[in-house]
Amino acid sequence: MNAKMRIVTILTIVGLTFGLALQESTSAQSGRGLLAARGNLPEATTSTSSNCKTIRGNGVQVFDPVTGLVTGPVTNSGILDGDLVDAIDFGAGFVFTPDPTVVSYTTNLTITTIHGQLKASPVTIQSIVTGNGAEWGEINPNTSTGKFAGATGTISVVFKPVGDPSVGPYAAQISADICFAQ
Repeated sequence: MNAKMRIVTILTIVGLTFGLALQESTSAQSGRGLLAARGNLPEATTSTSSNCKTIRGNGVQVFDPVTGLVTGPVTNSGILDGDLVDAIDFGAGFVFTPDPTVVSYTTNLTITTIHGQLKASPVTIQSIVTGNGAEWGEINPNTSTGKFAGATGTISVVFKPVGDPSVGPYAAQISADICFAQ
């Protein structure tokens, strides 16, 4: 593995570890586990700035190995309720981590809602054995549309298979910290 790939892998692991630790900390404070089922009410809290929100939701996605797309609905999230499409960037390749059963790769994530499209290009780490994984990325203010145009922040998805580990379906928890431009 060359030096650039090692740096990317290390940064990916550090970023996802930090994101998961932050999400675990928040979940522990609320008395819920990392992948606990959420109620029917969207969890949105206003952060210190009036135009920023933390949004949490659920999803059930499946992977189509022919198209490289992970698709499914986002629910219980309020403004992010809609359809998720996560296209694996096969051109960027896959990187094995220090654990030979875990790979990292990039995707192009789009959540289409009645309010517009939220877009990001997250880095994903996933076990090729269990199918468990997580992804984290920064919201793209230039390609997001509608209410999400100009928005900044981060989005993370933590998922685990509830079916075949290679194609799903995957139960997912989606968490986004969004600062809206308007």
